[in-house]
Amino acid sequence: MMMKTPKQIIVTALLGLGICSSAAAQDMVEADLARETLAGLQEISFRKHREYCGFIGWTAEAELVATEATPGTKDSCSAPLPNNIAVVASYHTHGAFDLGYFNETPSTIDMEGDRAFLINGYVSTPGGRLWYIDSRANLAVQICGAGCLPVAPGFFKGANGDIAEQYTYDELRAKIGD
Repeated sequence: MMMKTPKQIIVTALLGLGICSSAAAQDMVEADLARETLAGLQEISFRKHREYCGFIGWTAEAELVATEATPGTKDSCSAPLPNNIAVVASYHTHGAFDLGYFNETPSTIDMEGDRAFLINGYVSTPGGRLWYIDSRANLAVQICGAGCLPVAPGFFKGANGDIAEQYTYDELRAKIGD
């Protein structure tokens, strides 16, 4: 039997009291899986100086899973779309810390890619941030800030300026100069 996390126990209790919707509980489980998956990829992503990516989705047995990560390049990643799960989100790392890249936020390309597949997305950064891309709202929201996931060697906070808690597509475009 799998142990529940404290968050899952709280959500279960809130569901029982009618305070929390099942959709919110599902979203929390999805975010926990994304966080666990990306936390496990950070070190190899830093060491190899490349992005790693994949998908999160539901199996026929109603189990939420993450696909095996696909290695990308220094600044991009493209995983094959799986046909054995119902995909609900993408995930990818942003590789190693590099002053030549603005990589502490999702990129507009990240947002466009998820929107094209009609899915949401999760992005981890060299500074250890975890972002959620809500494709329907066209919004990137920080789930947790710098240091909540493993941090790349040489990273220094502030290299990309102030990082907001969330960005609309247009705000992100203006910030990173797309």
